[in-house]
Amino acid sequence: MKASFVQLETFYWVARLGSFHAAARHLRLTQPTISARIRELETNLAVNLFDRVHQRAEITTMGRDILAKTRQMLRLANELEQTLQQRDPMRGLLRLGAVESVALMALPQLLSRLTSYFPELKVELTVDVGTLLSRKLNARQLDLAIVTDPEPDDRVITKKLGSVELGWIACQRLSLPKRELEPADLAALQIITNPEPSTLHTIIMEWFGRAGFEPEHISACNSHTLMSQLVCAGHAIAVLPLRTLRSEIRSRKLKILTTRPRIAPRALFICQAREDASPGTDVIIRISSEVLKQSGLVVSP
Repeated sequence: MKASFVQLETFYWVARLGSFHAAARHLRLTQPTISARIRELETNLAVNLFDRVHQRAEITTMGRDILAKTRQMLRLANELEQTLQQRDPMRGLLRLGAVESVALMALPQLLSRLTSYFPELKVELTVDVGTLLSRKLNARQLDLAIVTDPEPDDRVITKKLGSVELGWIACQRLSLPKRELEPADLAALQIITNPEPSTLHTIIMEWFGRAGFEPEHISACNSHTLMSQLVCAGHAIAVLPLRTLRSEIRSRKLKILTTRPRIAPRALFICQAREDASPGTDVIIRISSEVLKQSGLVVSP
């Protein structure tokens, strides 16, 4: 018996999303239906397509070979459907990852623009530090990721969106020398930052390390909002994206420390799998760039 189109389509979504449950949700089918289709396809092709490991479906070597052909077939079918029906180039599920500064400054506007442009598109969000988002993209657990310091494999393409201004911030009440501050001036203070291997943690450790110092008191926090609140209360200092703190700086709850060396701006990138590049994703990248510039988070590349 030959493999059917619906069986191959089901196989593609299980492979792309990494689990039978996620594929069932995307295709709006029951999980037993998904499992039955995969069993029938494996029987028809006389191969094992997946190794069932914990909660994920790990694709086999033979499965990867078949997936490449399946992807080509589905892409041709999708192009034919678009030609005949003139539908939106993007629909279905988009797994989008973003670092917290992007989420705080631009995510609501970005989602509004995307849903307006692509009414049939469903966006599944992941907000995390850039290093972990980059790893998820490399593992095909995300379709697009907006990150600093991407770590792409050779199947991922990146586009620079601009640069994010960073700086040391402190409570206005904190008494510090009235001059350019060096690592020796800050090493003994309480510092709060994202856990390693985040960009902010790396920036801080390198800033001290280049001067031969190591911070004596460093705490980890996953939330930029909570970090800024702790700094406002005088419990710590931090390095954070300055544009996310404009209201606190204007109201004099926080001050920007003048340091030597200064904290250099960090480039922000949008990344996607090379195989998923399309006119639709080009539009998403353009919209993302426009929204981020309008938000004030990034300056021009």
